[in-house]
Amino acid sequence: MTDPVLAKPDERTLVRIRGLTTVLSGKTVFDALDLDIPRGKVTAIMGPSGTGKTTLLKHITGQMRGDAGQVWVDGFNVPRLSREQLFTLRERIGYLFQNSALLTDFDVFENVAFPLRQHTSLPEVLIRNIVLTKLQAVGLRGAASLLPTELSGGMARRVALARAIVFDPMLILYDEPFVGLDPIALHQVLKLIRTLNETLGITSVLVAHELEAIKQVADHVYLIANGKVVAQGNPKTIADDGSPWTRQFFGGESDGPVPFQYPADDYAQALGFKEGIA
Repeated sequence: MTDPVLAKPDERTLVRIRGLTTVLSGKTVFDALDLDIPRGKVTAIMGPSGTGKTTLLKHITGQMRGDAGQVWVDGFNVPRLSREQLFTLRERIGYLFQNSALLTDFDVFENVAFPLRQHTSLPEVLIRNIVLTKLQAVGLRGAASLLPTELSGGMARRVALARAIVFDPMLILYDEPFVGLDPIALHQVLKLIRTLNETLGITSVLVAHELEAIKQVADHVYLIANGKVVAQGNPKTIADDGSPWTRQFFGGESDGPVPFQYPADDYAQALGFKEGIA
C-alpha cells in the first residue's frame, strides 16, 4: 500500500506538482497545474502579475493548500504532513522574501542568527561560527554589526540570502530577488545565486519578471498563465518559440491570450450612460 505522506525521493526531481487546483475568492489561480523542479538546478517561474507565482511558493512550503492535486517535496506529500513534519521540512528550505524582510531592530549578525536561536539550542560559539561563515559566503562578514537601515538594497538582499542558507537547505525559494537593484547589486546577487547553487549543491526556484537576469542564472524557465504552464524551456530561447503567450509576455503586448482588463460589467452602463449613447 502506498504511503499517502511519504514516497521514495526522486533522484532527478526535488519538487513534483501534479493536478494542483487552487481557487481563491472565486478565482481559479491554478487549474490542474503540473510542474517539476529538477534537483541541483536553478528554475525560474515567470508570468503576468496575479497569476499565482508567489502563491506557488506558498504551496511548496505548505503555507497554503490547494483544493485538489499533489505537491511533493523530496518525497514528502506537503499537504498531508502533520504540523511537526511540516516544520521539519521547512528547516530544509530557505526563503528569500520580496523585500528581504530583515528585522529592523537587529543588526546583520542577529538577523542571520535569528533562525538558529529560534529553532535550535546550539551553543553561542557555534552560532557565531555558523553566522560568520554564511556572511563570509555573501561577502558581508565585515558588515555584521550594521543595522538594516545602514545597508544598501543589494546588501540587504545579500544579508537575507545569508539568513536563507543558515540551515544549509536543500532548496532555496527566491521571491522577486532582483526588484529595486542597481546593475552592480544585480550582478552581485546573480553571481551569488549561481555560485551558491553550484558550491552547496542546492536547488533554487526563482520567481521573477526580468528575462535578461533570468538568462544569466536559470537553467530552465516555466511561464505560467491562466492557471497552467503555457510555455517552458531554455531561458535564452523561450522568448523566440513563436507561442502567443511568450510573444505577449516577453514583448509586453497588451493584446494577446492574457487580457489587460480585469473582467467587469458593461463599461457604458457602469458610467451611467443610456443605451445607444457613447
